[in-house]
Amino acid sequence: MPQPHVLKPVPMFADNYLWLRISPAGAVLAVDPGDYALLSQVLQEHDWRLATVLVTHHHADHCAGLPELRQMHPGVPVYGPESVEGVTHTLYGGETLDTGDTGIWQVLTLPGHTRHHLAYYHESDKILFCGDTLFSGGCGRIFDGDAQSLFHSLELIAALPDDTQICCSHEYTLSNLQFAQHIEPANIALQNYRLSCLLKRNRDEPTLPVLLSVEKAINPFLRTALPSVQERLAELLPDSAKNPAASEVFAALRRYKDDWKPPVR
Repeated sequence: MPQPHVLKPVPMFADNYLWLRISPAGAVLAVDPGDYALLSQVLQEHDWRLATVLVTHHHADHCAGLPELRQMHPGVPVYGPESVEGVTHTLYGGETLDTGDTGIWQVLTLPGHTRHHLAYYHESDKILFCGDTLFSGGCGRIFDGDAQSLFHSLELIAALPDDTQICCSHEYTLSNLQFAQHIEPANIALQNYRLSCLLKRNRDEPTLPVLLSVEKAINPFLRTALPSVQERLAELLPDSAKNPAASEVFAALRRYKDDWKPPVR
């Protein structure tokens, strides 16, 4: 029976993850190498070979390591959007990317957090590298994108199989869950999930990857069509529109979270 690939989140900076997918032969696919020195250290420690690099968007914590990476690994292909300096193979979304030992990936266009944002989906292993579009319990802030685009990007993610492993780029889970509980205080699945994440973080373990089915049960930004979220937002924002569409609820919820401060205890 063939050996499986290994999926590894490597803590980077204060709260980023450098995602690696390692083949049985030690070929590595690296996602969003913001820190090349960290990537190089991990490769050397395990005697792994960098084979492929995927980049989701242009923010520095996702791509600042590319100049040194390109210098040290001139033959390694770097795939990403045209807005990222250092990409060797420009992608626009809709492509099927065959990276050899490191897998076959569907390239998804997920604008909203930024105007040009890609994600990478492995159909057979049900893995999604989604950058800063979706976080566990939350979603990305809107920078040079827009709320309607981000809403539709999250709809696209939600349409994937429920057993998809969501590989987000930041360890924001516990703070996101505080806000999620503020929106849905009676959500039992959310309460149980937060307890399991607290235990993981107390053991210095990542909360990621997380199954899409879990996010659908606990993430308010994937639940904006539900009465529980709409009624709570109407309570918090009494001047909001009556009978809003799910996309309008999403936009209002994203704006509300931008200014929300957790209670001091």
